[in-house]
Amino acid sequence: MPVTAESRVELHPLQYRDEGGGQWIVGRADIGEFVEVPAEAATFLRALGGGTDLGGARDRVRDAHGEDIDAVSFVDDLVDLGFIARLDGVTIGEPPRPPSLRRLRPEHVRWVFRWPVLVTVYAFILAGLAASARRGDLIPSFHVYFITGSQSVNLAWNTAMMLTAIAIHEFWHLAAARADGVHARFGLGTRLQVLVAQTTVAGLWGASRRARFRVYLAGVTSDLVIMAGCSLAVEVFAPSGFALRSLQALSLSLLLSIAQQFALYMRTDMYYVLQESLRCKNLYADGWRYVRYITRRTVAALFDRQAPANPLHDVPSHERRPVKVYSWLMVLGSFVSVALFLYYEGPILVYLFAKAGEHAIEGITSGNGAKIADGMTVFAIEGTLQVLFIRLFIAKHAPKLRAAFGFFHVLAVRR
Repeated sequence: MPVTAESRVELHPLQYRDEGGGQWIVGRADIGEFVEVPAEAATFLRALGGGTDLGGARDRVRDAHGEDIDAVSFVDDLVDLGFIARLDGVTIGEPPRPPSLRRLRPEHVRWVFRWPVLVTVYAFILAGLAASARRGDLIPSFHVYFITGSQSVNLAWNTAMMLTAIAIHEFWHLAAARADGVHARFGLGTRLQVLVAQTTVAGLWGASRRARFRVYLAGVTSDLVIMAGCSLAVEVFAPSGFALRSLQALSLSLLLSIAQQFALYMRTDMYYVLQESLRCKNLYADGWRYVRYITRRTVAALFDRQAPANPLHDVPSHERRPVKVYSWLMVLGSFVSVALFLYYEGPILVYLFAKAGEHAIEGITSGNGAKIADGMTVFAIEGTLQVLFIRLFIAKHAPKLRAAFGFFHVLAVRR
């Protein structure tokens, strides 16, 4: 819709955070769209949000800052960002997205994040770790994964336990956000070759730094509490057989999950802790932009072309060195991760599916129901996970995939 000086503008609810130095972070938490704007723009947005028309909002900026603002052009930008709910009475853009678990109120979970409770939680974790260290099973052997002699039962039971732990992990991310009234949603996503559950808490851009750390660390804390619970259950109740092996297997899975959070070259929980500690706004994206710049600069030097502009010129000075260092960590970590997948995880998956198919066929030909169930269980669990990963990967990288296929199509036509 065209925007004029007489247009009536209604904004979606926006969050504001003063960054200092005349800069503000402003955004819409439900869709995760945040931008950094000068104080004049923040004043203009607050005036519009209060029901002021374009002319009145422009006058508010002039009175507060002694500057004029191109209101029509700025509102055009707001439309593209999705900040405007109605323009001249017409609903436009993406409707509001409700948060997950809407009935969970801040007062329901805020008490969990107060110091008396947190001290108790940390003491519980330390007690569990101490019990494991005393028994000598702080780092379990990989053998504990195999709870029974049936591989399909092992896969199904370990998957069920881990999915439960993941659900709890993500719940506490959301609960930590909800304690501060921050918008959060559950979902699925991908990191390189890994399918992951994730809680999107884009509203943290408008929250305090303390709240951001609390949300980032809530998931790993949840995993440590469950591990400590498993360890203390072994210590207190001395279980045996299936129960003992299940507790040990869950502890191993959680230990590996926590280790994965330290794969800082991906957007893991600990990556966000690192980013916040370095006071960077988008370490991952800036790192990739710098990697692409280095690549293009090298190509330009080889073919005697003009070098591209350094993207770090647009990054605050205190972020430039961390971005440079992190960019090399990204390249190395991504290379190692993909190489390990191709050398280990990929062949394991192929072998797993091949053996499952072999068992299913043997069971069908011999009438052995156990073998049929064993093979089909593997297909049902791993097949579902792989299909989910492929669908999410394609959806996430659709523009890049279309561009790549278009490039190869052009090459084919030219030949």
